[in-house]
Amino acid sequence: MKRLGFFLLNIAVSLYLFVNGILGFANVNKSEFYTLVHTIGFPWGRDFDIALVIVLSICAIIAGVLLLVSVFRNDVMAINVILFIFIALWVAFIIIVDIINPVLYKFEPLTYFKQLSAHLMILGALFTSTKHFGRIYYN
Repeated sequence: MKRLGFFLLNIAVSLYLFVNGILGFANVNKSEFYTLVHTIGFPWGRDFDIALVIVLSICAIIAGVLLLVSVFRNDVMAINVILFIFIALWVAFIIIVDIINPVLYKFEPLTYFKQLSAHLMILGALFTSTKHFGRIYYN
C-alpha cells in the first residue's frame, strides 16, 4: 500500500505543479504564482510581475515533469538537485502566500486551511521524492 500511496501522491503533485505552470502562461491571474508575486508587491511594475510569474511557471513545469519522471525512473540525472531547489522555492512560497498574505489581506479560515493543506501536501511529496530527505525506494 505504501507503494501505491507514494505513486498516487507524486502523480497528483506533478500534475498540480505542471498545470499551475501552464496557467502561468495561459492566464497569469489564475496562477498561484501570481498570488505570490502580487503579495510581495514589487515596485517595478506589472511587466516585471508577469515576467516573474512566467519564470516561476517554468520552474513549476520543470519540477512537475521531473517529479513525474522520478516516479517511473530513479536514475534521472540532477533530479534531486533540481527538486531540492524547488523545495526551497516552495517553502518561500508557503511563507509568503500562506503566512504573510492572510496577515495583509482578509482571512477566511476555511479557504485558508484548504489552501494551506494543498501547499503542505505538495511540500511533503517533494520531500519524499528526493534522496536528500530519505526517498523511499521500492525494488
